[in-house]
Amino acid sequence: MRRVSARTTNRRHRWRRNVASTLALCGALAAAQPAAGAVSVGQLAPDPPAANCTTPGLDYLQPSVTGGNLYVAKEAGTITSWTTNSSGAGATYVLKIFRRTTDPDSFQVMAHSAPHLLSFGVNNVPVSIPVKSGDMIGFHESGPPNSCTFTSIGDSVLNRTGDLHDGAAGTFAPQNDVRLNLSAVLVPDNSFSVSGITRDRKRGTATVTVTTSNMGVVTAAGKGMKKQAAKNIAVAGPVSFPVVATGKARHRLARTGKVVLPIRVTFFPPGGDPSVQSINLKLKRIRPSTPV
Repeated sequence: MRRVSARTTNRRHRWRRNVASTLALCGALAAAQPAAGAVSVGQLAPDPPAANCTTPGLDYLQPSVTGGNLYVAKEAGTITSWTTNSSGAGATYVLKIFRRTTDPDSFQVMAHSAPHLLSFGVNNVPVSIPVKSGDMIGFHESGPPNSCTFTSIGDSVLNRTGDLHDGAAGTFAPQNDVRLNLSAVLVPDNSFSVSGITRDRKRGTATVTVTTSNMGVVTAAGKGMKKQAAKNIAVAGPVSFPVVATGKARHRLARTGKVVLPIRVTFFPPGGDPSVQSINLKLKRIRPSTPV
C-alpha cells in the first residue's frame, strides 16, 4: 500500500479549508446580490458595523439617502428577501413596509415579516411581501445592542419607540449621520392586460389598449402589422397602439374585407423580467359596394 506523506496530507487539508472558505464567501456575496429579474432596495454596511443601536424596541426607516440605492420601492412588486450585515448575534429584526401619510413626519405600517433572530455576518431572510411604488423598507429591532445603522455623514435615519402594527401610523424623529443597515430584493410586477380593442371598419384598422401594473416599456408587433415604436410609460396605466395591416395582409383585407393578425404584446418593467401576451386580432373593413 502506498504511504501518503505528512506534507501531502497537510497540503490536502489546506486545500479543503481554502475551498470551504471560498464557497462560504461566495454564498455571502450571492445572498447580498439581487437575482435576475430583480432590483435592490436599500443598502448594507460594507463590513459589520459597531453595535451602535443600544436602545431596544424601536421602529426604523430611511425615506431618503445622499447616494446609492434608495430604501424606497420605485415600482410595484414583491419583496422576496431582506438582508443585514450583523456585528453579532441575539437581536431580533422584523422587516416592515412603511408608507407616507399626509403628515410629513408620520408613516404607516403596511405589512411586516416574521421575526428573525440575527446571527453574526450576513443574514439573508426570504419573505414574500407585496409593495406599491413609493413604499419604504424598514424594521423593528429588539434584544441586545445591534448594528441596525452604520455611519454615513449627511444622512438621517428616522426612528420611534414602540412597535407599530399593520395599519397603524406614527411620527418619527431623525437620527443624524447614519444610514440603515438593510437591503431587500424587489421583483417588479410585470403583469398587464389587454384592456380594450376598438375597430374602425371603414379604414380596416384597430386600436389595442394595454393596461400595465407598473411603469416600463410596452411593445406591440406581429407579422402583417405596420411597425410601431416602443412606448415608454412613466406610471402604471393604459397605453394604446394603432394596428394597421401592411404587405400581403393589407391586400387580403382589401380583397376579402377581413384578415387576422397575430400580435405579440410585451411589457418590460424596469429591472424586471418581460412578460408577453399573444393575441389574434381580426381586422374588418367594409368593402365599398360595386356600382351597378
